[in-house]
Amino acid sequence: MNNVHWSGILCTVLLLSCCVQIAHATPPPPDGRAYYLLPEPDGPYGNQSVDLGFYITSGYSDERKPSFFPPVSKYRAFRSFTSLKTGKSFFSEVWYFNDWSGFKEDRKHLFAFLQQQGTITPVTLDLTENLARTGDPYVAGLHAREICVTQYSSNETSGYFLVFSTDFFPGENYYIAYYGTDGQSDLVGNNPSLKTLIMSSYPGFVENRKYTYDPSTSLIFLAWAMDNGKI
Repeated sequence: MNNVHWSGILCTVLLLSCCVQIAHATPPPPDGRAYYLLPEPDGPYGNQSVDLGFYITSGYSDERKPSFFPPVSKYRAFRSFTSLKTGKSFFSEVWYFNDWSGFKEDRKHLFAFLQQQGTITPVTLDLTENLARTGDPYVAGLHAREICVTQYSSNETSGYFLVFSTDFFPGENYYIAYYGTDGQSDLVGNNPSLKTLIMSSYPGFVENRKYTYDPSTSLIFLAWAMDNGKI
């Protein structure tokens, strides 16, 4: 009887273990995928000897009101931060797309809006110093050190848009992520903080993954899209 009892318990434990592994391997639904690009400026990403880090001042589902940007994808995430060193406010807003047509159209509308409200410039952002200064071997060893972004400057917010495709989840995956100041136009003076926010989310997300910057303008990606009937 005891043998039967313990056999039953063992089978239950094994079944639960299998269920946990399956659940862990199952990717989150589209409405949960934007959160992966929100900054996590804690732990190894914030070297306290260099700066005092950030205080997270909003939750995942909050948003800035009024928003600096028009509605983009229905799959979005938002988080705001305050620098403990300077008291300045920052925020990140991320939009996720799982279809090419929606991504292409929403990106076009967003960037047309940005051109009307401010100035956009394609630049290469060097995260080398921010990655190296953490003192954490994993973070310092991440490979995405120079990233292609769109610099945005306006009277209300200035920062960087990161637009890319990735194979992180099955199927099509496109991201537009913004990391910027809240109520400030000083981009140069806030660059160290903005780089830290980007560094805490993006390099680790694409490590050992295939990704393409700004796929809507990449000639390589456009060739792939044409071959696969996306355009």
